[in-house]
Amino acid sequence: MSQTLFTPTKHEKHCPQCGEILQLKQGKKGLFFGCSAYPKCNYLQPLQTPHESKIIKPLTELCPECGQLLVLRQGHFGMFIGCSGYPHCHFIVHDTPTEQAIPKEITCPDCRQGLLVPRRGRQGKIFYGCDHYPKCKFTLPSQPFSITCPQCKCPVCVEKKAAVYQCVNKQCKHLFNHL
Repeated sequence: MSQTLFTPTKHEKHCPQCGEILQLKQGKKGLFFGCSAYPKCNYLQPLQTPHESKIIKPLTELCPECGQLLVLRQGHFGMFIGCSGYPHCHFIVHDTPTEQAIPKEITCPDCRQGLLVPRRGRQGKIFYGCDHYPKCKFTLPSQPFSITCPQCKCPVCVEKKAAVYQCVNKQCKHLFNHL
């Protein structure tokens, strides 16, 4: 066998902006090439392609824009329904909240200035947080209700089971029935 097959070779990549050598670096989203002249040059080159959505299941409905089949996809922010003709057709089915799903205006029990609003997390799951974020970082995993806790008088509770509520006050966490 030839020895040239097993000899390591060094490939240097150069920054297209300033011409310096690119270095392999570790970031919170994984490995990437960064310019060795940082902070004068802030050029970055990802090693991986951006996260694409995966097709989970083809559906029987047709796209209203192009007529191709719709598919259930798993994307960066959770599951969604989109056109199978992507990237030529960008149709996505957006879930519209119903009147019952939209909570009434509930004041944040932590800062008492902001309102609790629904937000979508990294995995696509809905949670509720104060609209004065980042000043107030209060969050709830489920929908808040404007029901006063009988033990500590906190004005906000979350439903644990049917007609069983829990106080959102971290010192209380009282479970009670509400009729």
